[in-house]
Parts: sequence; C-alpha cells; structure tokens
Amino acid sequence: MERWSGILADGLLTMPITLAVPLDLPDVRVLANRMLEEGTVLIEVESTVRTAQCHRCGRDIDRFHRFDRPIRLRHLPVFGRRVVVEIRPKRYRCPHCEGGPTTTQCCAWYDPNRPHTTAFEQDVLKRLIHGTVADVSRQLHLGVKAVEGLMDQRLAPAVDWTACSTLETLGIDEVALLKGHGHYVAVIWARDADGQNHVLAVLPDRLRATVQAFLATIPDALKATVRRVCMDMWEGYAGAVAAALPNAQIVVDRFHVAVRYREAVDALRQAECRRLNAERTPERAVSTAELRPLLRREWRSLNPDQQGKVVELFEQTPTLASAYVLRTLLTAIFEHSPDRATAQTRLRLWTEQVKTSGLRCFDKFLDTLHHWRNEILNYFDGRHTSGFVEGLNNKLKLLKRRCFGLDDPIELFRRLWLDIEGPRLWA
Repeated sequence: MERWSGILADGLLTMPITLAVPLDLPDVRVLANRMLEEGTVLIEVESTVRTAQCHRCGRDIDRFHRFDRPIRLRHLPVFGRRVVVEIRPKRYRCPHCEGGPTTTQCCAWYDPNRPHTTAFEQDVLKRLIHGTVADVSRQLHLGVKAVEGLMDQRLAPAVDWTACSTLETLGIDEVALLKGHGHYVAVIWARDADGQNHVLAVLPDRLRATVQAFLATIPDALKATVRRVCMDMWEGYAGAVAAALPNAQIVVDRFHVAVRYREAVDALRQAECRRLNAERTPERAVSTAELRPLLRREWRSLNPDQQGKVVELFEQTPTLASAYVLRTLLTAIFEHSPDRATAQTRLRLWTEQVKTSGLRCFDKFLDTLHHWRNEILNYFDGRHTSGFVEGLNNKLKLLKRRCFGLDDPIELFRRLWLDIEGPRLWA
C-alpha cells in the first residue's frame, strides 16, 4: 500500500484528504502526487532497484549515471479517477565494457514503448472478457483505436503451442461468419487431459487443404497426445485428420448422426401431412406446426394429451408410425449400447428391420451409415462426442452478436482466446 494525498473536488466543495490506495507497482516509492487540472491523479514514483543489466555485456551494473527524461504511464483508476504514474528511469554506466556505455534501467511493470502500465493493460483485457470494445472504451475513457491496438499488442494472432501440455480430444466444426452468405470458417477446439477446453484456431474456410495445413503445424510432441478427433460427416475434415494425425481416432459425433435420421422421419412427416390434407377440407386439416415438435420428441416425454394427438395421426398413416418407432429404436441404440460390439450388432439388426419394413425415407441415411460406419462406431469406444465443441461454438455465436458481427478470423480467435483462457489466467 502506498500513501498519497490529493484534492478531490465535488462541485463547489473542495477538501484535502489523505488516503491509502494500492499502487500495485513493485520496487517503487512514491515521491509526490497531485491533481491535474482535468481531474487526473498524477503520482510521481522512483524505482528502488539500484542496478541495471548492461545492454552490451549483460552484467549487473550499479554505477549510477543520471536520470532519463520523465515518462508518464496510464495506470489503474482509483475511485473512478484517471491515474497517471510518472517515473524518471535511472541510467547506469558499465565499468566492464570499453567506453563505459550506459544502460537505462528496465522496470518489470511497464514497457517503455507503450503508454500504459502492464497492470492497466491487463485490466483492459479483463474488462474485455465477455465485454465489448465500445464498453471498455466508455468505462476507461480510452479511445476505441487504443483498445483495439492494445489487443493487437497483447493478444497473439495464433495459438501458443508452448502453453499446451496435452491435446487429448480435438473437435472440428464450422460456423457461418456472415448469415445467408455461405461464408464458413472452421473452428478447432481441444480438450486436454484435465478436461480444460482450449481454442486452437479459427481458419478462414473449411477446405481440406486449410484444415490439414493447420493440423500439420501441431508440434510432434503434442500430436502424440491426440487420441481422438470429434467431427461431423464432412469428408474434408476426415481427410485432413487422416493425413495429419494418422494415429488419432476419428469419431463422428452422435448428435450429427441423429440429425440425419431425424431429418429422414421429418421429411416423411411433411409428405404424409401434405397427403392427408390434400384429402381433407381446410377445417379438418392436420396441423403440421403442432405435430412437428411432438414427433421430434421421445414418446415418454409427451403428456397424455400430446400422446393422443400422435396416436390419432399414426392411425391415419401407419407408414409414419413405423418410421417413428424405428427412429426411437435407433436413438435407444446410441443411448444404451454398453460397448462397440453390442452397438455394431444392434445397428446391423436395425438396418435389417428398415429394409424389411419397405420404408424408403431411410435410404439416404443407410448410405451414410454404411459410408461412415467405422467412425460412427468409434463413438461407442468411449462415448466421446463433440458436445463440448457445440457448447463452445455457442460462445462464438454470442461473441459475434456481442461484437456486432465480428467477421475477421484472426480477431475471432483473439476474442475467443480471451473469453476461454482469460478467466483462468486472471481469476
């Protein structure tokens, strides 16, 4: 704690006070302080360290030469007031080097090439976690360009591999940057052995070559820790992983599989409702809007009234009833199969049931199941999913909305890194 005295003005009331405030700067002592005309608190400090490291030979030197020109640095606010720290860096002469060169002392709490203390810059980054540049700009009376420049200086544009210990599970998914424009970026996440999530990359597109090139940059030591990669059924991702991480298991996410077979039943529902309504008066038409959410839910989750509506529909379209039962059976296979071998047997029997039923709505899904069978079955080895990826992608979507359509992949990576890693670094 450093003591400083100053004058706080509130309208016409002005009174001298002495307060104890945390300066939070190591190895300094306060020389003086005063209130500037614009209301900024100016605190003059001096380093208490009496040595420097020679820039030429690297030795510690303690022969004081002179003070350099004073520099002013924006520091953490106090009681809502802007605080500026002024220091005159010490310069020392080296007795070991020819010519006695001088070196300016470097303090750990600021960079002489930046206008802020390190503590202030860190405070800006903390405020940006789940916040916006505009909000931080208003809070600290700091220009938007200054906040953006600080992010450019302090946040790396790409992952720092030295900060990663393991990459046990990778997840790859795409997110649309511009709604309705078809511009997708590939986001690569990781979950380490401790269950911590990390963002590794926001790639400018989802092409195989782009994904493969990034995966190839993973250091060999970290590649060896990758046990599985969870993804949807995108051939580009699978090809990239097979080429760059040949020892990693590819796991097709069960939720993406569910989307495929639920879409099959949904398409049949639409066709059957159109058929029934074509045969009826408008007063007796089937309400597709009402039935759609009911048929997407499991039977046990419906109340008696909802079950009655579904049964009434099934009495009129036994084909849809059969498809609904087969969909329910398939969901049960994914939920209750204890191991890979059991799941494989049950999927084979389910496929035979579909073929015996004569239903054609599952034809496209059966092709998918055949093509991706091994990757789908890999799910049952440990029941790993990309659910954590979907959750993190929701963070990305919230970030985009919060930042009014942030669409630059590098900036997206920086802001995601800040939201994910920041709370762990500065909790």
